[in-house]
Amino acid sequence: MLDILPTISAILMIVVLGHVIKRTNLLDTRIWDLMSRLCYWVLFPCLLFNLTSTAVLSSDFLAPFLTALSLASVGVVAFAYAAAKFTRQGGPAMASLIQGSLRHNGFLALSILQGVAGITALQIGGIGVAFLVPISNIVAVIVHFMLREGPAEANMSAAITKEVARNPLIGSVLLGGLVNVLGVPVPLFVSQGFDMLGNAALPLLLLCIGASLHIAGFRGHIKPLVMASIAKVIVFPGLLVGCGLYFDVGATALLVLAAIGASPTASSSFALAKELGGDADLMAEIISLQTLIAAISMPAWIVVAQYLAQTL
Repeated sequence: MLDILPTISAILMIVVLGHVIKRTNLLDTRIWDLMSRLCYWVLFPCLLFNLTSTAVLSSDFLAPFLTALSLASVGVVAFAYAAAKFTRQGGPAMASLIQGSLRHNGFLALSILQGVAGITALQIGGIGVAFLVPISNIVAVIVHFMLREGPAEANMSAAITKEVARNPLIGSVLLGGLVNVLGVPVPLFVSQGFDMLGNAALPLLLLCIGASLHIAGFRGHIKPLVMASIAKVIVFPGLLVGCGLYFDVGATALLVLAAIGASPTASSSFALAKELGGDADLMAEIISLQTLIAAISMPAWIVVAQYLAQTL
């Protein structure tokens, strides 16, 4: 545990700094949206391209790793649906609860993995994020359409196509994977330039995460908030680590699964909930609460994964 405390402390410091800067109005409030757009459309895609284009893609590793991600994703969606039914949530709240249980903040997960386990974990984490981003986005769109209240004014297939096509993370991962598989040489100036841009992504994204936090009373959504928190603190990371152990993915990959499973819901979940008729207020509260809880749950699950990898 002690060996990851400096990394966790540094990440928390940057997140808190972002929150303080936002609350004290040190910067124009418009800059946070602009910074998020820069990271989302340019910096983070550069990081993912470099990770996926240089990762060692072995079928012996990928099959069990991706199977673990798939099975755990199905499990946490089933849990969230059952929890929403049990607590008698309406369609929009149920959709937000499911989205808040499955989607993850890959930025935060990769930040911790980079500091705790180095480049190999970062590359595996990039593959995990690349695999889950399109799946979780498509599931979120389908769930919102199936559970929305009132007449459906949009076409579901069009919404899925739009959500996938406009996501630069998916495009950068597909391009990086294609370059990797085909063995296409990447010019040195391109890889070094992307590396510089990618290095800027994570600290800026952590500042933006801090700025986006709304620490206030969580009123009127206690039951779904508790269920969404259980999904992220116990169910999803537990399923991922359990599947990782069963399929023997290896120590580093197990650590990656733990970090991804315990990471809070993606900030973009709010925009999707708002656009497709989910409970946007509940989604905003889930994002904020899970981000706060992740300060404890992510390092705890990483320690658990490290312990299990050494003893089993």
